[in-house]
Amino acid sequence: MMLELVASGLVLVLAAPYLWQALRLPGWAQWRTVVYLASCALLWWCLAGTPAQLRPTQGSWGVVGVALTDVLVGFGFVVAAPIRLWEESRGRRAAWIRSRLIQVLGFPLVSASLNGVLIVVAFTSPWFARSRSVDSSWIALILACVLGGFLTNLQLLSPDVVPGWMTPGPRMALSLVDGLLDELPGIVVMVTVNPVWGGILWGAVQPVVVPMIILILIDWIRHDRRVARNVDSALDSIEAAGGSTSTPWWITERSSDESASGER
Repeated sequence: MMLELVASGLVLVLAAPYLWQALRLPGWAQWRTVVYLASCALLWWCLAGTPAQLRPTQGSWGVVGVALTDVLVGFGFVVAAPIRLWEESRGRRAAWIRSRLIQVLGFPLVSASLNGVLIVVAFTSPWFARSRSVDSSWIALILACVLGGFLTNLQLLSPDVVPGWMTPGPRMALSLVDGLLDELPGIVVMVTVNPVWGGILWGAVQPVVVPMIILILIDWIRHDRRVARNVDSALDSIEAAGGSTSTPWWITERSSDESASGER
């Protein structure tokens, strides 16, 4: 009963504000709301459903709960863009989300490494074994996996919260390295603890690889279109001011320097 109450309360706290803001904000993508609510439902199932109920007698079910929470729930929460929804609803950005500490912790290579360490430590220490019989330990492990999975995907799939230099190109390269780092915990657990458990952890990573690449590619296309529109707008402004858009920039710059020298 304790797990059901905790899971229901957690899902209510997570889902109600999101749903309220999504319904009030004009133009918010409905598919993001569906993804968010589905992620909340999956979190409830992992925390209090079959994985939680069978974990004392069948450890593999406990591993399934951990793997799905860490990979799919974290991925779904980021794709649903709750930070963007919150900021658009309040009409201004949150500075603390872009603070140096969050930027460092959320950097893909850092967050993926920390998340990998979390999973490995959970299975190579008494934590997972204890979580199979103690509800509070199970709750702590699931919540840690939610946070780890969320941070791992945050900067890769949230172009509005990343530094300016992290355009889709660098994010695509980082996502490939991130994918390799995400597979390491499963391999380590497979070799050192239990081959079946490690296989479950490794296999859970695979379904999100292709969707992540597709989402980054879509953002890449949109980014290039925005850049093209900005360039066209700048050229139109130059033409409207009587300037020439056909003269190469290096000739224009040299002419400006010569004119300045002549004036002196």
